[in-house]
Amino acid sequence: MIKLNNISHHIGKQQILHDITLSLPTAQVIALIGPNGAGKSTLFSVMARLQPLQSGQVSFAVDNEERDIVSCQARTLAKTVAMLGQDNHVQGRLRVHELLMFGRYPYHQGQPTADDQQKVQEILERFELEPLAERFLSTLSGGQRQRVLIAMIVCQDTPYLLLDEPLNNLDMYHAGRLMRELRQLSHNQQKTVVIVLHDINQAAQFADTVVTMKAGEVTAIGCPADVITKETMKDLYNVDVTVLSHQGRPVIVDTV
Repeated sequence: MIKLNNISHHIGKQQILHDITLSLPTAQVIALIGPNGAGKSTLFSVMARLQPLQSGQVSFAVDNEERDIVSCQARTLAKTVAMLGQDNHVQGRLRVHELLMFGRYPYHQGQPTADDQQKVQEILERFELEPLAERFLSTLSGGQRQRVLIAMIVCQDTPYLLLDEPLNNLDMYHAGRLMRELRQLSHNQQKTVVIVLHDINQAAQFADTVVTMKAGEVTAIGCPADVITKETMKDLYNVDVTVLSHQGRPVIVDTV
């Protein structure tokens, strides 16, 4: 479980997050939705300790132990939570398989073992990246590069994954395949995947839990059918939509 207690955050004089208290269940795909500027990315960066925690507390439960991000050692935290942000600038002339091996660094500390090699090969196959394994990152398309970055995060093999808009640059096939892989990681390997999505229908189809944010506050949390409603979409985005139902899950259709 992820526990956030009384999280507030300022950038300069502007308050980005307002006293967020939230408990997120384990072994689920949890979609975080809301308009631009809602504070979703800032919340992620605070949870992953990429920005300092200004107030409150964040902890991740692992094997009946709560790991507080302030007191947790860097190497332990790197084995607990992995994050993919929106802006990922990987420097240097690296091949795909070499970048995936970087995801194993918290374990091998610069000396990869056979187990690390096996994990990289497993993820290459799982994410259909074998044909790209020897390619340099600089030669990849935007969508290919995004898939490789996500694979590197999965290679880190943490119980918690934070993915900020991972569907950017992905076509319909790869977006759907990625969401299915994340759901399998969650349900079969007991990983907790928290994912920022702007595609509400992807959130509706694949998430176990949906959290809505607006103006730095959490406004709702629950299963997709309870949270993704005509009224919620109007409140969050100020748009009128039709909400249909397919196999018990909501489907958003623009109102013409």
